Amino acid sequence: MPTARSALRAALTGSLLPALQGLGFTGPSSIAGNSLLHEFRRPSQRGNCLLTVQLEKNGLPRFILSLANEPPGGFEAAVANGGIVRQGRVQPRRGATTGAWFRTDHTLLQRVRRSEEPSAAAVVASCVALLPEVDGWWQTEAPSEHITVLETNFPGQQRAVA
Repeated sequence: MPTARSALRAALTGSLLPALQGLGFTGPSSIAGNSLLHEFRRPSQRGNCLLTVQLEKNGLPRFILSLANEPPGGFEAAVANGGIVRQGRVQPRRGATTGAWFRTDHTLLQRVRRSEEPSAAAVVASCVALLPEVDGWWQTEAPSEHITVLETNFPGQQRAVA
């Protein structure tokens, strides 16, 4: 019998990956194995659009999408020369823990109520339904209902004067 985590990986491979390919992203052909991060990219006028599917590190059947616009010179150039990099995090509801991620396991309240666990297919379908919101983020990098934004300001590396 497959585990909840393997069912989630299969649903991601079967539904999310074709949707990402339809939006022009390239990346792994499946979400398989023990990797936690699966990176997809597509070229844009501003560099590369990066989308990472991140699975929960302790083996729980949960995931989140991370978004970033990679500058034309890469992130290393932003670190060396200075600049601001914004990263979007796509999740079904607000929250700072993995409890707010896309998940097929029960919340505490669902366990108390003895609710049926959501299927991997339904959870992934809810993520795929957010792709139009994700696609709009690449232009504005602004927060939205399902996307929070983290900003990192790189001051640039100081060069010693001889």
